[in-house]
Amino acid sequence: MYEDTLLRRLWTRWLGRPGLDWLIVLVITGTHLGAVLISGGGDVLAWPGREQRITVYTGIATVAALVGSFITAAIAQYASSTGVRMQTLRAHPRQGAQFRRNWVGILGATLVVSGLCLLAAILDTTEKDPGGVHWLAEAALLLGTVRAIRLVWLFGRVIAAADVDLADTPAPSPPAPVRRPGS
Repeated sequence: MYEDTLLRRLWTRWLGRPGLDWLIVLVITGTHLGAVLISGGGDVLAWPGREQRITVYTGIATVAALVGSFITAAIAQYASSTGVRMQTLRAHPRQGAQFRRNWVGILGATLVVSGLCLLAAILDTTEKDPGGVHWLAEAALLLGTVRAIRLVWLFGRVIAAADVDLADTPAPSPPAPVRRPGS
């Protein structure tokens, strides 16, 4: 019971603060880097050769760009929803601001993820990557993952509110029968 309440409280606080995603990414990437330096193994992106790493970088950048286009469409849908609950949600002093921060943060993260991966592709010039450029791609991948979790939550909230608004809207009445001449 206590764990459920604590986890729920942490989840709610995290959702309201998209800036924490950067801290999560830095902690996880830093912990992984530390583990690799201490153990001498586990550096997954250093295993493949340069060409395969470049393929991974460009793949991550491409996926992030595609997700960014979907997010743009979703923001347009969110902004154009006219139901009472969606209007209330957008105008709510705390939740409306929270939703806007989340949308902007998610959209901005897709640009950062793509940019970091393209930068890694440019800077990764040797077969073994002794400079550790691949850590940029790892941080970008983690940022994309954390923001994807946030995106799924956001979509769920928006869809739920829009569905309830739709359920409250009376169904259009069927058209009146048309009498045809000669019948």
